[in-house]
Amino acid sequence: MADDADARVIVREVDDVETLKALSDPLRLAILRAMMSDVQAAHRVKDIARLLDQPPTRLYRHIKVLESAGLIKVAQTRMVSGIQESQYQVAQFALRLSRDLLAAPGNAGDLADAFAATLNDFRDRLVRDVISGRFQPEPEAGAEESGAGAGAADKPDPLGPMVVALDRRLSPERATEFRSRLTALMDEFNRPDDEENAVVPVEFLLMFWAPKEPSGGTPA
Repeated sequence: MADDADARVIVREVDDVETLKALSDPLRLAILRAMMSDVQAAHRVKDIARLLDQPPTRLYRHIKVLESAGLIKVAQTRMVSGIQESQYQVAQFALRLSRDLLAAPGNAGDLADAFAATLNDFRDRLVRDVISGRFQPEPEAGAEESGAGAGAADKPDPLGPMVVALDRRLSPERATEFRSRLTALMDEFNRPDDEENAVVPVEFLLMFWAPKEPSGGTPA
């Protein structure tokens, strides 16, 4: 039995602590990332285990947690040697934390755990790609053969890495505009692409916050 892929939401708003806790484990994040590599495919646990270089027995509990949280779903089942085998799909194409979840002071610890797991996972992949040389821009086609040298550097790779660190003060109007434009950009691109042409892997982490003093005063 297969579910209609169109029934999946594009962006799911996470508004409960249990789902947040499900996102606070590095291995569960790795499982979601592996499944997101092909959002249309139905993934067997043993296939995910192979991608992550993990024994399948280590993944079953985490798969159940993700399923219980509604982050993945059973796409189809089949009988294999008398045992029912499930295949899974992601239940959404992107996640967004709700304002209420972010604002509730009692969620601070769970939010910190989820952010730490996400940032650690992203850091590990970034460091891996930098060390392996996969972070570097692609040389322009024909540059090496032509001996263009410095001339080629004047034409940057359109898919080359971009690293931006922003820590500054803006007017309330400009800060609101900045956040609104980032949201619009993510809404535009957080959609499943044409599968035939979706060949460029993109690693992207976006976080925006305007620090505010806690209502109870500055913590010690």
